Amino acid sequence: MGHWSEGIVDEAMKLIGGSPDRQMLTDVLVQTGREIDVLSGRSFQPPRRATSVIEPNGLPFVDIPDLRVGSMEPGAGAWEVPDPVNGEIANVLQVSPLASPVPSAARVSDALWIAGRLTAGASQTGRLSADHVLHWLGTSVDHEQRKDLFRRIMDPAFRFYVPILGVNVNGWWIQISRRLVWVTSETEDDGRLYELLLDEASTNGQIPPLAATEAMLVVVPMTRHPADWAFTARIWTEQVQRPVDRPWRRFAKAIHGHGIPTITLDPVSTSYEIACQVVLKAYWHGYIRGDEPALTNAVAMAYPRQVDRIQRETRAPNSAAAAATLLEQLIHPGFDPARGAEATRRYVRRKASIAVMQYRKSEAPDRYPWTQVGISERRYYKLLPLFAQKVNGRYEYDYDDVVARMKAHLNLVDKAREVRAVALEVLRSHGFGDEAARKWLQRHPPEEAVNAWPRGRRS
Repeated sequence: MGHWSEGIVDEAMKLIGGSPDRQMLTDVLVQTGREIDVLSGRSFQPPRRATSVIEPNGLPFVDIPDLRVGSMEPGAGAWEVPDPVNGEIANVLQVSPLASPVPSAARVSDALWIAGRLTAGASQTGRLSADHVLHWLGTSVDHEQRKDLFRRIMDPAFRFYVPILGVNVNGWWIQISRRLVWVTSETEDDGRLYELLLDEASTNGQIPPLAATEAMLVVVPMTRHPADWAFTARIWTEQVQRPVDRPWRRFAKAIHGHGIPTITLDPVSTSYEIACQVVLKAYWHGYIRGDEPALTNAVAMAYPRQVDRIQRETRAPNSAAAAATLLEQLIHPGFDPARGAEATRRYVRRKASIAVMQYRKSEAPDRYPWTQVGISERRYYKLLPLFAQKVNGRYEYDYDDVVARMKAHLNLVDKAREVRAVALEVLRSHGFGDEAARKWLQRHPPEEAVNAWPRGRRS
């Protein structure tokens, strides 16, 4: 079975036009399609039936992407949890009943904040590493059982989950797990990342292809059985190596509209930053609304230096107002998760600077050269190469001199535009059509329009 992107080759050829090389276009689309799969954590394959044997090892929920709601056999003893954003699919499967659902649970945003803090704790204690998975296998499965387990894992239909975290907090079940995979040519490419668990030093030269998928965070309210809401997120550590030489702005809408959120972290990430990232990713992917108070609270706690700067520079009444100003800049996702956690911090710092700069522009417009000229900032920088040269990648010039010269240039442009408009009116009055008048002005100075007449109509 080919990749889904191969099915759009004909459509792409029609859009491009001409005679593009079909094989080259197919290769490009397949490569791009696999990048979308990896960034979204889904495979986008056509609907098909499959049999899976699940061993959750005590977890009440497991992640299972691209499961169609209503497609399971009756009486299977498991329940799909519809995705809150796309109700036709389920990324989570409930595999054990709730003994006694709780009457109420904390707000979604508060639960996600707690989940982020727990994720940070799991990272700081090394539970997201390959060594932890191997340690769990060594203590939970004896030698003889491991042989049988590895044989079963070789079957692509067998899904074996290693529990990393499982806790009930404020009416919510929060868990982190990793699935074991025996990587072979038959392993289906489902958009997930794999980490090999064994190396030459531990296997005497021959490396068994035993791998674990990226860690998966699952957050589910325990108020109903079967559960009817679930949030899932992939957890990428600093070991993730993905290409970043791509235009993220072209992928962002598709990934945040149809993909599974990806949380990136590294040893420098604070627990507040990771928790804030979980809340922001839930917002960008549509799991929570923008009016949640937890959003501004999360931003204020995760990025206190940026919030303090905005409060100081913009004279905001309190940190909550400053955090709301920063959050306004974070409405659209602007960084590629493959760039890692540092990209998130860098993105927030840049947005804080933009918020301060916009405030300064609105409070003191006369201090900027484009407002003195009377044009937009964008047009000013488009005209600037006419009046200044770059030195070491930056424009170095005298503001007053450039402002004066740019004003004179724009005055000449405006005067020429006025003369041209008058010449067009004269030509029309002499009997020229609109198109003929414009063509005449392309070939003659505007001053000659007073003596210009269409052929056969000269007075």
